[in-house]
Amino acid sequence: MLVPVGVAYGSDVDKAMELMLEVARENTHVIEDPEPFVTFESFGDNALVLNLRCYIDNLDYRVITISELHVEINRKFNTAGIVIAFPQRDVHLDTSRPLDIRIQQNNPLADKG
Repeated sequence: MLVPVGVAYGSDVDKAMELMLEVARENTHVIEDPEPFVTFESFGDNALVLNLRCYIDNLDYRVITISELHVEINRKFNTAGIVIAFPQRDVHLDTSRPLDIRIQQNNPLADKG
């Protein structure tokens, strides 16, 4: 199985990788041989991308195991203060002149008069 997780830039990558491995080793469906492992895959647009790779004892438990791994990774990351990344965008405004700002109220019920 492959479980990708994106952590925020500035996160402790070594700690995040250690926690992901710990979660895999604690799961009852993840087998010991071959051993689970975590790799630092890329510097993504919005995250440092880590991948947990592991094998399970029975494919019937694939979906529930992925869910269990996600829940435990999220819990351990929250406890450790590691932030799971999400897309972010910077907006740059041209402030060389005053900005034209308008508030428009769009009320669909008002049009039915």
